[in-house]
Amino acid sequence: MRNLLFNILLILLLSGCSASLFNNYRVYDMQAAPDENSCSWFREDTGRYLFQSSIDIYKNNFSGLLFVKPLNESHRILFITELGIKIFDMEFFRKGDFRIHYCLDEMNRKSITNTLGNDLSLMIYNIADNGTAEVMQERNEGRLAIKSEDGRGTRYCLINKKTGKIDELIKTGTFAKKLNIKFFSTAGTAPDSIVFTHYNLKLNIHLTRLDETGTIISE
Repeated sequence: MRNLLFNILLILLLSGCSASLFNNYRVYDMQAAPDENSCSWFREDTGRYLFQSSIDIYKNNFSGLLFVKPLNESHRILFITELGIKIFDMEFFRKGDFRIHYCLDEMNRKSITNTLGNDLSLMIYNIADNGTAEVMQERNEGRLAIKSEDGRGTRYCLINKKTGKIDELIKTGTFAKKLNIKFFSTAGTAPDSIVFTHYNLKLNIHLTRLDETGTIISE
């Protein structure tokens, strides 16, 4: 009896997070759903992006310039200070894995690099590549939500129906939200800024897009 009650409680806890977040959504017609790969801001056919960047990790702050460059089968992200000192250089792949080509000693701890790598991987490759995505739509013809699993939790990608791009990505763990990534864009063709917020870690990231001369695209 005790095991039965425990199992019921566990099921309620596991379902409570998504239920509270998406109780205003209903299952959407999959045939009319957007192409999952086209929802990302960083497809293979996009150009290089430059961001003014600030990363807060516990009591440390790293600021500088972050470059996102699509390659043939991966994306390369380079983060340097404005004086040209390299902070990290990582390469990301569609299946969710990544390779660290370089990391500054002050940041080069496995717990930090794993979290940072997973965050940036979600920024680039939003929907889990396992073919089990579920699409929901906000009532009154609002945003679409694409739910997918990646083996480490559930992710929800909220799609702006006008632009067809992701406005927000929510990553949940077993019992609660773990990470929120918000994409802001005035023109709808590229992200003007991206904000990462962790709920259980002191790790936050703020990216503001620049043109190649270093001018902020939009506030």
